[in-house]
Order: sequence, then structure tokens, then C-alpha cells
Amino acid sequence: MKALAIIALIFGGLSIFIPVGGVFIAMLCSVLALISFRSQPTLSGITFGINIINTAFLSPSILLSDAASSGAFDTARHVTESPTETGELYWAYVGFHIVLLIIAGAWRLTRGAPRALNV
Repeated sequence: MKALAIIALIFGGLSIFIPVGGVFIAMLCSVLALISFRSQPTLSGITFGINIINTAFLSPSILLSDAASSGAFDTARHVTESPTETGELYWAYVGFHIVLLIIAGAWRLTRGAPRALNV
């Protein structure tokens, strides 16, 4: 699991520099961090933190797609014709990482640290 946590951390860090696809790479890295959180909480927690900061503050493509989807750029359309509300898409992406972090923390608290086998 340590290798999985390290891979998630590396690709989570690289996703900051990838313009549009980095958001989806960060989502994949959060899933990998969820899987490895029980045995490697430090590396996985750092990965979650990088992904949340990346998605919340460093991804202007999310903000642009949210504004386009909510109709903020189109002044001719009425508000009732917009497919999403303002901020809905943004919070869906950021909320994905936050919910996975909460699930990982709850999983670690309920199941505890994995026990090492003495072979």
C-alpha cells in the first residue's frame, strides 16, 4: 500500500501542472489515496490536501466551465434556462475530494490500523 500512496502523491502533484485533464487525474489520485489511507494515512492525507488545493484554487478550467454551464456569460438567456446553478459544478468537484477524505478518515477510525503479520 505504500507504493500506491506514493504513486497517488506523485500524480497528485503532477496534476497541478496539467491544464484540463489534471482535474480528472486528481480525482483518480483521491480514489487511490482512499484505498491506501488505512495503512499510509500521512502520505494519503498529503495527497488529499494537494488534490483539494489543486481543485479548489488552482484549476481555472473548473471555474470557467461552471460559469459557462450556469449561463453567467450569456446575458440573453433567462436564468431559468441554465442547466446548473452557479457554483454547482465547482462544489461537485471539490466536494468529491472532501467526501473521500471524510470516508477515508472514518474507515481508519472504525477499522483501525492494519496489523502486521509475523511470518
